[in-house]
Amino acid sequence: MKKITYLFAAMVAALGFSSCNETWDDNPTLATHEGDPVENFLNTPVEANTALFITEDENKGTLHLTGSQPTQYGYAATVAYQVEMALNEDFTTPAVDAEGVPASVMIGTFYDMSNIAPTLRSVAEGICKMLDIKDAAAIPTDYMPVYMRLRANVVNENNQALEGTAITSNTICYKSVAVGYLAVVIPDLPTGIYIRGALNEWLNGPLNEGVNTEILPQYEFMTTTEANTYELAYVEIPANSEFKIADKNWGAPNLSTGGPITQMNTWIDCQWNIQTNSTVSTPFKGAIQLQGADQSWKVMLIPAEPDTPDQPSGIFVTGDFAGWGFGDAQYQFYTTDVKNTWQTKVLTIPAGTFKVADSSWSNPNLGSNGEAIVPGVKYQAIFGSNDNIPLAEEFTGTITLLKKSGKWYITLNPAS
Repeated sequence: MKKITYLFAAMVAALGFSSCNETWDDNPTLATHEGDPVENFLNTPVEANTALFITEDENKGTLHLTGSQPTQYGYAATVAYQVEMALNEDFTTPAVDAEGVPASVMIGTFYDMSNIAPTLRSVAEGICKMLDIKDAAAIPTDYMPVYMRLRANVVNENNQALEGTAITSNTICYKSVAVGYLAVVIPDLPTGIYIRGALNEWLNGPLNEGVNTEILPQYEFMTTTEANTYELAYVEIPANSEFKIADKNWGAPNLSTGGPITQMNTWIDCQWNIQTNSTVSTPFKGAIQLQGADQSWKVMLIPAEPDTPDQPSGIFVTGDFAGWGFGDAQYQFYTTDVKNTWQTKVLTIPAGTFKVADSSWSNPNLGSNGEAIVPGVKYQAIFGSNDNIPLAEEFTGTITLLKKSGKWYITLNPAS
């Protein structure tokens, strides 16, 4: 009887241990950690010692990185990887000592270990960002070392990284890399594309006669941070007023929606070189975005957010003429019916210099961009600049102040 009892107890114990082992295998516990531990799980590519010259024609190729899942997770977790790139091996020292320039960049997207393949385009773009390159002429011609490492994270079913699971790989180096083209999109550059219509007399006079070309900037689309996407920050289009979007020669592009635009904040396909002009059925105030290339284009009208007009803003035009003070109401900006757009009453300011600021010189404090301001031309002022804005001649009229995407613009509107 005792033998049977002992045998039964042993069987129960064995089943208990078996049950525990099955529970552990089926439901492993993820051990999280603080900080980013480092583990050697990234292989050195065979191309690491091969010179790599990235051109605009060849930027659709890819690099191929291989490795293995970090062992610190302890089980076959679902892991996603990001590729971090730097121009210095420590990943913390910027290659260029300038404000806002990153020491490293993440390139591409999340990858699984079977296909870590950042594009050459993303590599070239990252290099241009870390070198703070804004002009093709500034691209270095010498080859340089480029350092890469992986950032691993356990992810959930929505491919979202779980906190406390980041592990950084060892660093590998592509020893000789060069970029042969400007791989970043520089925002706020003129495009030579304009809105042309009854609102500005189709720009026929200034364009065809070669005079008064200073009227063009306020109707010109500018580059944005996205490739092939352009924006006219603010424009007013009267109801039923016809217009097109075109270059100064009615050449490339020459765009119309082929009729009334009735949907706002929606991309509308454009047609190329047609007779029917675009219109809006109600007055429009706001931004226009344009996207496309070659003969495939679309446009989107983005109405400005309305505001209560004629409220004092606490922002003033100031200079020697105002004793660099903020108490004279004639130099104050007032709200308009469009949010983030302010305007003065009719005023006169003499030739010389001025700034736009509030009484604390902080919100905002707008100064020179290095150029003189010209009446009728939208002027991008620099927030926090110590330099005053030059004005060549005495001005009489109103002044419009616009804040758009973190940038500030001043326009002198001459009295008629």
